[in-house]
Amino acid sequence: MFWFRGALMWLGALLYSVGAPSPHIWKCPDINQEPIVECSCDMPHTLRCTGDRSALQVIGRTLRSLDSAAVSLLDCTIQNVTLLPGSLLEGVALHGLVISSGEINEIQQSAFQGLAAPLQALGLPNNQLITVPTVPLRSVPELDRLDLSGNKLKALDVDSFKGLYNLSFVDLSNNLINKMSPSTFTKLPQLRTLRLRGNHLTINAISKLDSILTVEELDISSNALVGPLDSHTFPKMQSLKYLQLAHNSFTSIKMGCLEGLTNLTALSLQHNQIDVIEDHAFIYVSKLIDLDLSHNRIVAVSGASLSHLPYLNNLDLRHNFLRALTPDLILPLKKLQSLRLDDNDISIVASDALKSDIVLKRLTLSENPLNCDCSLSEFALWLANSSLPKEDKASAVCTTPPTLENGLLVDIPNRELLCGDEDQEMVVVSHPAPVKAHINLRNFFYDGENIVLQWNVEEKAIPYTCDAIFVYEEEGPNEVLLESTPLKCNSSYLDDPRLLNVTVPNSSELIQGRNYRYCVVLLESAHTTDDLSLVLGCSDVMPLNIDATAETKTNNLNVPNVTAIFASIKPNGLKVAVVINPQFNCELDVAVFKNSGLLAQKRLDCNSPVYIFEGFCDNSYKVCANIVQSDLVKPVCIKVIESAVPKVFDISMIGLILILLSLTTGISFVTIVWVLFKNSRAKTSTHQCFMPPEGEEHQQHNKYIKLQATTKL
Repeated sequence: MFWFRGALMWLGALLYSVGAPSPHIWKCPDINQEPIVECSCDMPHTLRCTGDRSALQVIGRTLRSLDSAAVSLLDCTIQNVTLLPGSLLEGVALHGLVISSGEINEIQQSAFQGLAAPLQALGLPNNQLITVPTVPLRSVPELDRLDLSGNKLKALDVDSFKGLYNLSFVDLSNNLINKMSPSTFTKLPQLRTLRLRGNHLTINAISKLDSILTVEELDISSNALVGPLDSHTFPKMQSLKYLQLAHNSFTSIKMGCLEGLTNLTALSLQHNQIDVIEDHAFIYVSKLIDLDLSHNRIVAVSGASLSHLPYLNNLDLRHNFLRALTPDLILPLKKLQSLRLDDNDISIVASDALKSDIVLKRLTLSENPLNCDCSLSEFALWLANSSLPKEDKASAVCTTPPTLENGLLVDIPNRELLCGDEDQEMVVVSHPAPVKAHINLRNFFYDGENIVLQWNVEEKAIPYTCDAIFVYEEEGPNEVLLESTPLKCNSSYLDDPRLLNVTVPNSSELIQGRNYRYCVVLLESAHTTDDLSLVLGCSDVMPLNIDATAETKTNNLNVPNVTAIFASIKPNGLKVAVVINPQFNCELDVAVFKNSGLLAQKRLDCNSPVYIFEGFCDNSYKVCANIVQSDLVKPVCIKVIESAVPKVFDISMIGLILILLSLTTGISFVTIVWVLFKNSRAKTSTHQCFMPPEGEEHQQHNKYIKLQATTKL
């Protein structure tokens, strides 16, 4: 058992910290009376015993007859014990004591009375205690370490640790704590380490704590901390150095966060939902050395986001959505030695990103779609001449162009990093692309036998006919196609074609409690031609529970969303049109980037979301749009890329292609929108929009959606 191993490591460390007697006089006590008790020793002065409800009496009787220096640490795992009786080890001299049965829910007041030496460490892990045993603990006022992890504690009050003025280590992990008195820890003047991992604590409970001036290590991982991390999240803790906040639901890092933690040196925020780091976020924690932001949703890091961190040594940004490695990320960090960027969306490394006095000892870039053209030539040269470990150099793998796919950047001659044929004619888009329709899941009903899906269909998709329904099951990091079934309907026969109710075929074959995704395919008839467009709508991955009702976040009728961006090059500049659903009175920020640098920004009214950026006549821009002052929707971006579609897909092949993609590529979820053309030689414009998934995922790239729209102009 993992908790048992942890207890033994703790006991071993404590043995040498308290200055136990010299090992040469040690002899393991012979306490073996099966099935009552069985004991063994694998460390000097440490006795580990297992037994039944009579074991403690036998152990106590034996230890009282031995030299007082014989055993310093006693670790007991006993069965069928719910109550610790009084004076159970009276007359025994111990420095440390661990007792666990998995069932202890009551401790008599005199349980720890009569010990022949001051007890310094007490562990009661993995039991059934619902409150801190405050009264019994008064018998051991010299206690330095207390472990109550893995119990059923729900609340802590001002007297929970009354009289334990020498406590320096308190472990309350893996309980059910959701309430704490603001003064719970203020009367522990020696407290250095506080572990609250795996409870039900909220930001409100943490922020109301009184100042804890002595704590140096605080672990609040795996709690219910939801929302932004800001200057009011924590009380003043001027001695705090190590802060663990992993596996929570922080959504952003605000300017001036953690104001009262000025001596913090290590901050762990992995496995949250952070997508924005505001400028000057870390102005009050400038002594940070280690910062872990892995497994979040960060799309970009501005030059000012990580400013005020002159001593940062290790930065972990793995498993995010970064698009480029730029000087903004690296230049402010003068002492940076380790930068981990695995599993992002980095295709570009700016030529001046690593031209600084920073000497990285570690840089990892595995699982990034590097575009190995001439723009990477300077980075390739830097990489080859760097002192990075061989495995770090080998982590930079080319994805494009196809001729260099899966090649190690460090092995590619510089002359092969090309930027295409200079004589190739540039294709310029002269008209904005038409808006595509969307279908989104509105409600989900399951009565134990039948599954009914209610979809919202935008009016621009009407008239339409139904084509097929697909059901995927989540298996680990992937999704497996279970079935694809033809679906028949015609919007002209529906009372309200904007609401489409679909019963999932073979619902009874799906298993309750497992996670599924449902996709519906519609065929939309164009209003001005006889062309057809395929419209694909998919739900989130959802558990199959009776009477479950879910409305997808992206279809929240009370929140405006940027659903699409269209950009075209006009004679007078770059024309941008943004599609917002539903229509609301709101404001919209539109920004234009080139090579990760901001060129222009414009705030628009949501009712007039069209603007021309004059003088912008190139075709290599990135355009982003987001709703102003909304934490519920994410920015949407596109790249202005020109391409041509060489072939028209036959509509009869759609189902087969979807199935083959699911089964052969290993991609967990693919959304593809096809538009069928009469004239296959017409010019086309292709945009890509990368949106992070809702909800925490261990394999985020298996969940993120690539939405590709190809439209006839």
